[in-house]
Amino acid sequence: MRGLMVNRKIKIIDSTLRDGNHTVGNRFDLDDIKSIVKTLDQSGIDYIEVGYGFGMGSFNKEGFATDYQILDAAIGQAKNSKIAILVFPNKADIKSYEKLLDYDIGLIRLAVQASNVEPAKDYIKLARDKGIQVGGFMMMASRLSADEITSEASKLKKFGADTITITDSAGAMIPSSVVDTIKKVKEATKLEIGFHTHDNLGLAVGNSMLAISSGASFIDTAIAGLGAGAGNTRTESLVAVLDKEGYKINADMFKSIECVKVLDKIIKKYDVNIKDMRDMILIGYYGIYSAFMKNVSDLSDKYGVSKKYLIANIAKNRYVPGDEEKIESLAKMLR
Repeated sequence: MRGLMVNRKIKIIDSTLRDGNHTVGNRFDLDDIKSIVKTLDQSGIDYIEVGYGFGMGSFNKEGFATDYQILDAAIGQAKNSKIAILVFPNKADIKSYEKLLDYDIGLIRLAVQASNVEPAKDYIKLARDKGIQVGGFMMMASRLSADEITSEASKLKKFGADTITITDSAGAMIPSSVVDTIKKVKEATKLEIGFHTHDNLGLAVGNSMLAISSGASFIDTAIAGLGAGAGNTRTESLVAVLDKEGYKINADMFKSIECVKVLDKIIKKYDVNIKDMRDMILIGYYGIYSAFMKNVSDLSDKYGVSKKYLIANIAKNRYVPGDEEKIESLAKMLR
C-alpha cells in the first residue's frame, strides 16, 4: 500500500538495546542482545545501537556484561544490519574508547549537550582516523533555539563529523521547532541529519516524520518505543508510516511489527510491560474501521485465519460498519 511516493532513502537506527536498556535497569543480558539483534537484523533495520543506557564506558558492575562482550554478541548476530554505539565523552575515557574502535562498528555517535559540542572533538578525530562513520548526538535540543543549535552543529562539521543527530532528550520539542531546527542545521552543515526523540508529548512519530520532510535522513527508534521517559519513536509504527508514504526503506514492515513479539517475551522477566500495537498498526496501515478489531480477533480465532491476512482483505473489499456478516463470510473463505 503506497501513498505519496517520495524518492528518498530513510535509514532507521533502532535503539532498543541502548535507550531501551534504561527501562530494564541496564539488565539486558548477552542472550537478550543476541535475540533482539537477530530479529532486528532479519527485519532489515539499517543500524542497531547497543550498549548501556548512558552508552559505552558508562557502566561497569560485577555480574554485568562488559562493553566488549556486548559488541561481540551483537556483531555476531548482525548479518546485514550495522552495529552502532553511543559514547559520552565525559563517561568513556580516551583509552577505553580507542579499544572500541577495533570492533566492526558501523556508526559511532558522541553524546554531547547541544549547547557545547567541544568534548566530542578528539573522539571524532580518532574514529575518522580508523575510517569509522562518526557523528555528533546533540542532546537536550529543546532548550536551545534553532540558531543556537546550528552554531554548535557547525562546529561538529569542522571537527570532522559525518552525521549530526538532533536529540530531543526530553520529548519536549513542538512541531514548528523540529522543522526550524532540522532545516537550519541541514542547510548550514550539508551533512546527514538524524532525529532522536521521546514520546512525552505524544509527538514521537509525528515529529520524526516532520524531521524527515525537513531534511533528516535517519531516525532513531525502538521496538514498542522502549526507552527512557515515555519511550522513543516506535520502530514498527515509523516503518509502517514510511512504507505507506512511499519512502525508500530497507526495513520490512511486517517483520518489524513482529519484533514486538520477541521483545515482549524477553522483558517480562524484568517485570516490564509494553503496549503491543501490532494489530492497531495494521488497522491504521490498511485503513479499516477501528471497531472491527474485535471482529477480526474473534474471527481469526474461530476460523484460524491470520489477523494480518484478514485485515488486508477487509481493506481490499472496502467493508464498512454494517458489513459484519460479509466479513464473517470472508473469514470462512480465507481459512
